[in-house]
Amino acid sequence: MINQIVDSLSSVGGGTIFIPKGKYLLDDGVILKSNVILKGESKESVILFRNPDTGNWKTTKSQGLISTLPNLSNTNILVESLTINGNFERKSSGAKGGICLRNCSKSKIRDVITQNTWHGVAFYDFKGENSENSIEEVKSENAHAFTSKDNSGRPRGILVMDPGARIIQSQSIGAGTGFYAHGRNITLIGNHAENWFEDNGYYLIVDQLTVRDCSAKGGPSPEKGFGSGFAIAYRKGALIENCTAINCSNYGFRIHVPQSDTQLINNQAVGCGNGFGVEVASHPFPEVSNNLLFKDNKAEKSGLHGFLFRQMTNSQVVGNKAINGNQRGVTLSTRGAIALKEHLSDNTFDDNECIDNQSKKTQTYGLYDFSVSQITSDAKKGKNNKIKHRSKSGIDEF
Repeated sequence: MINQIVDSLSSVGGGTIFIPKGKYLLDDGVILKSNVILKGESKESVILFRNPDTGNWKTTKSQGLISTLPNLSNTNILVESLTINGNFERKSSGAKGGICLRNCSKSKIRDVITQNTWHGVAFYDFKGENSENSIEEVKSENAHAFTSKDNSGRPRGILVMDPGARIIQSQSIGAGTGFYAHGRNITLIGNHAENWFEDNGYYLIVDQLTVRDCSAKGGPSPEKGFGSGFAIAYRKGALIENCTAINCSNYGFRIHVPQSDTQLINNQAVGCGNGFGVEVASHPFPEVSNNLLFKDNKAEKSGLHGFLFRQMTNSQVVGNKAINGNQRGVTLSTRGAIALKEHLSDNTFDDNECIDNQSKKTQTYGLYDFSVSQITSDAKKGKNNKIKHRSKSGIDEF
């Protein structure tokens, strides 16, 4: 019925479908078209369920309960003020997304909730320069199912792959990955990820990325957290500012080589394995991250290092704090509240602090340069780094 109304409105240039309060069973995906608004009375009072017992869900072309056709160019679509429940169990296969708008521009998903889906809310497949799409005040709960058994398309709470897209004041709770972005010129402001289980709170592979005032909480405690809070990977030109990562088992903020021309300013990592660091992953030297700025960040109660650097050149690490790190047994690989490892060159480390205020101090080493005694290969040792440092707590070696 809804698709018939969509087609009718589309034939006359568009219009609004208003859904009054109630619970509705869907036997097939709703396929929106240009200039059509789908608006519920409120997200609390309008719930659209996938009917798991009847309908066309196994053969439908729709990738979501609400979607668009990617072979058409769609513009000026709005979905707002409703809840979508996919009725898919955790890690089940054959799942559909909640609201997946494809090949769209100047479109918006606003003030909605999605539950028990593959991706919760998504924009992708736009091929132009600037989509102007936005996701605002959205909550994705339990984006936790798969399209096929153990496929690589990990369920993501909120996903954007369209250039020029914005995600504002939205939440992802209980997804495989909280927020995923891929492409260029994408902005995230005021968002929150929590209790993801497959990957990271934010996994962002974007040229010209902006992330401000966002947060990630891996779990109720460091032991129950998972992955990294923010993974910024492989591209150029990111600004990560005023963000917080809590209880992430891997990194609070992880930069993947060769991510370059990137600034991390005034962020905080609490209870993470490593607070901040550069991860080489599948990109060994001679690939490096170039022109990074770590400024006025704070790592507190880190399990390993507050800050861990490697494969980095022409970068600045200034005004940061490593507080109350717990260097588990101080092995050869876990020395340093601020640790400098292999292939570092022409970097500046200045005005950073290493502090241990615990009654039983565990931060044995402050700033530790592994090139002094642990790295024996001249090719891997640090070169031309400028270091000015004195820890308030812990032994310095550089």
